[in-house]
Amino acid sequence: MVLMERTTTPTLLLDRDICKANIRRMAEKAQKQNLRLKPHMKTHQSVQVGEWLKEYGISAITVSSVKMAQYFAKDGWEDITIAFPCNVRQLPELNDLAKDISLTLLINKPKTVSLLEKQLKNPVNTYIEIDTGSNRSGFVSDNITEIKKLINVIEKSNYTNWIGFYSHAGHSYSCRSTKEISAVQNSIVSQFDTLKKHIEPVFGTFEICSGDTPCCSIADNFGSIDAISPGNFVFYDLMQTQIESCGLSDIAVAMKCPVVDKYSGRNELIIHGGAIHFSKESIIQDEKNHYGTVAQKVDGHWEPIDDTSHLKKLSQEHGVIHCSKQVFNNFDIGDTITVLPVHSCLTANLMAEYQLTDKKGTKVGMMD
Repeated sequence: MVLMERTTTPTLLLDRDICKANIRRMAEKAQKQNLRLKPHMKTHQSVQVGEWLKEYGISAITVSSVKMAQYFAKDGWEDITIAFPCNVRQLPELNDLAKDISLTLLINKPKTVSLLEKQLKNPVNTYIEIDTGSNRSGFVSDNITEIKKLINVIEKSNYTNWIGFYSHAGHSYSCRSTKEISAVQNSIVSQFDTLKKHIEPVFGTFEICSGDTPCCSIADNFGSIDAISPGNFVFYDLMQTQIESCGLSDIAVAMKCPVVDKYSGRNELIIHGGAIHFSKESIIQDEKNHYGTVAQKVDGHWEPIDDTSHLKKLSQEHGVIHCSKQVFNNFDIGDTITVLPVHSCLTANLMAEYQLTDKKGTKVGMMD
């Protein structure tokens, strides 16, 4: 196969059809639920995938950094939320962005507002971040008094316009069933419904944006939520299959790596593909901790090659694949082998580009 012949180093493959099917499914769900889809771009970090999103009428996006906002603004995106507590050390860059696009920032403290007021030259929209259970950043939802105080501070500023609340339910990644995901989502909805009852009579209407791939993929209860901003859903990965956010047939990316050595005494293949390609994110399956599953294409999607073969160990450049005797015998030095990543967001972030799984093996660029 031409694609295999071209693979000389670890190469992140992207199946366009699977990716676009994932986008279509999420866009249709958002429309059905009367939600605005503001997808998080940190998973793919690619203007090409962004173009596929535009095909479904998506006009607003979410990013994780100022650099990412700049990258997508250059590609014509005009409504961007930086879903990370505002970094006031980047005010010059924020000013430049706010001059050209509708920029929304996350603000969790009055001190941030004060610093923005002194140095901003162009107005920005702001979300207040709500910690719905991940214990990372933001207000707990029942801290009504402090939330109201912050809204007042934001509204008094000449350059900050409060538009609502944002939450990323990172704790949904601890779920291991659709039932558990639904329980997390129901808790989020309950928190926002209660918060809205306290805030809306005082400050009028506002937007609630909540985004995590497990809840957005599985849940049907969105209550007071107006917008969603999942990111991983464009690619999915092994972790999402374990969470039960998706099936194996929904995984759109896989890493193709050269086999560089093999050891029959332990049925292990050594690949060029290490921590700097896959990251060191791992999962436990069948009581084995591993960094990826050996896969093959079947009927247009990737499936595990068997129940045994997995990426057992990672060094910086090396990967050790423990496999069944049959798989071991089927691969030799100089061949390539395909591995489904545990966490596609981190794997994609480490790679400079994708290679489409079409006959041409077209390269797709990413943010550098």
